Amino acid sequence: MGLFSWFCNEKEIEEEICEERKKDFSNFIKITEFIYEKSGITELDKRALTSSRLQNYAISKDVYTTDEFLVQMKNDNQFYQEIINIATVNETFFLREIKELDWLVNYIKDENRPLKILSMPSSSGEEIYSILLMLNDKGIDTNKLDITGYDINSQAVSNAIDGKYDEHSLHKIVPTLRTKYFSTTDDSIYMIKSKFKNQAQFMQKNIFDLVDIKENFDVILSRNMFIYFDDKKRKLALDIIVDLLKKDGIYIKGHADHIYKHPQLENICYGVYRKIN
Repeated sequence: MGLFSWFCNEKEIEEEICEERKKDFSNFIKITEFIYEKSGITELDKRALTSSRLQNYAISKDVYTTDEFLVQMKNDNQFYQEIINIATVNETFFLREIKELDWLVNYIKDENRPLKILSMPSSSGEEIYSILLMLNDKGIDTNKLDITGYDINSQAVSNAIDGKYDEHSLHKIVPTLRTKYFSTTDDSIYMIKSKFKNQAQFMQKNIFDLVDIKENFDVILSRNMFIYFDDKKRKLALDIIVDLLKKDGIYIKGHADHIYKHPQLENICYGVYRKIN
């Protein structure tokens, strides 16, 4: 066989392989429906950019069709987690929606007792660390607090544990407080002081895996999580939050969250609710 003939045969084989692995993500709604059932995240099929990113990630893992995609999500936890990480947006920053945080800081001060606090979703930690910084700035003892963050996005949890942030995350924190509570690196990354990192814990958890679990938190912040859900999942998520609260426990929602009227919650001010029975 001549060199030219060999080259042609090799090229034909490559073309056949490429043809066999031609991508086919038709009926992609099967993927988004599976993600919805497991995580509550809705309308992913209507987000063209997110769908494209999900498909590109699948191809990078040699997954080329909708059916292969489904099988991989069901059988490979790491693959599924990366899909969830891509599907969830973690756009947040320190001192976000400050009015509710001010209310909470005053509540903690007035209660002056051990409190178990949950932030869900905790994203990359800015909410929890904001609370700790605000309490510290007012001279309030934080050693009585048991404060935990849950988030479905494993990368966000890892970032929260690392406690490293860029300029955008800190844009509402004045320079004097940046110096007081953060150290900096040569590439303008701000690292929160270890004192605060040691006072919080972060875990990768899906709210819908918490059905029938009663953790008995005194305070739950769940801000701007409901924007991912439809009415069915919002109702279930709120029921879970109420079950996780102690009697007289406090629930704080996000400005963008739409919740239904719950018989065990009374609105005490703007986005703050108390569990009444």
